[in-house]
Amino acid sequence: MIRVYGLRGCGPCEVAKLFLRQKGAEFEFVDVGSDAQARAKVKELVGTLSAGVVLEVGGQAQAILGVSIPRLEGWYKEHLEQQS
Repeated sequence: MIRVYGLRGCGPCEVAKLFLRQKGAEFEFVDVGSDAQARAKVKELVGTLSAGVVLEVGGQAQAILGVSIPRLEGWYKEHLEQQS
């Protein structure tokens, strides 16, 4: 299961969620704005809260600053297409 850590209403977060929906990927959105445990988890995973969109799968997390389709495609190929 993919976890998308971000803020509700965040434009880049919405792009990431739409991208994953279009890929047919199952994911859970975790709102770090309203969940203190999620904020702590993001800080543990990537070392900072100002990391942009954080995607986690299989215990591995990656912060994606400047979300774009090419960056999301690269992440998807690296982390998910190998598992298919």
